[in-house]
Amino acid sequence: MASIHPGGEELTDRCVALAGFEAGMRILDVGCGDGTGMERLTRDFSLDMIGCDSSPAMIKAAKAKNSSLRIKKTDGVCLDFPSLSFDGVLLECSFSLMDRHEELLHELYCILKPGARFAMTDLYMLAPDPKRVSENKKAAREFLGRPRQENDCGSGEYPSPVLLDGMFVVDELARAIFDAGFDIVKFEDHTKELRDYAAQALMDYGSVEAMLAASLPEGADSSCCCRAKLGKNTGYFLLVAQKRKI
Repeated sequence: MASIHPGGEELTDRCVALAGFEAGMRILDVGCGDGTGMERLTRDFSLDMIGCDSSPAMIKAAKAKNSSLRIKKTDGVCLDFPSLSFDGVLLECSFSLMDRHEELLHELYCILKPGARFAMTDLYMLAPDPKRVSENKKAAREFLGRPRQENDCGSGEYPSPVLLDGMFVVDELARAIFDAGFDIVKFEDHTKELRDYAAQALMDYGSVEAMLAASLPEGADSSCCCRAKLGKNTGYFLLVAQKRKI
């Protein structure tokens, strides 16, 4: 398979088009992996690409392949970049893998220029159970709202009010995006691309997990690409949001 992202380069190109990314724009690729996408976007669209990733193995592989790639290690929550320094942000199948989604949305708001856009592709739950959504949201709010404790500093996952079983609950995600200072300007369902991707992985490798394990660089865990268990209730979306001008 040519890409570890459903939809491949075609869906990436659609993100670029819908977000209005143009030559010379400074774009941050959050969860850039081994930098393959950054290289292509620089070459094909003349974008000024900068990346960040939480995986040392991914960053090492990127630097080994192309030492000129500008990639910073981040934890996926605190983006260590100056305010108002980016014309756009790209998050391909990476946002769901991060903790404290509302904090990261705030970080995106800070680093983006007024009117700038971010484009995101990710997993979502096609038919979420309202009771489970409500219970998950309540539990996450209680956890995130309490005083921080020393054991919060570990590497475990945090509960999220917008995520259920590793997939986004779209209504909750949309609300969080709006509250962070963005307006959603485009939402598209690309579940067909996800199912085609899973079917191809099944034929070529026996499972999506085996495909990821074979595709990732040495030392990289497949959980850095997917934590959800894919099934009939798993969808895939493309979303573009624009920072509101004050």
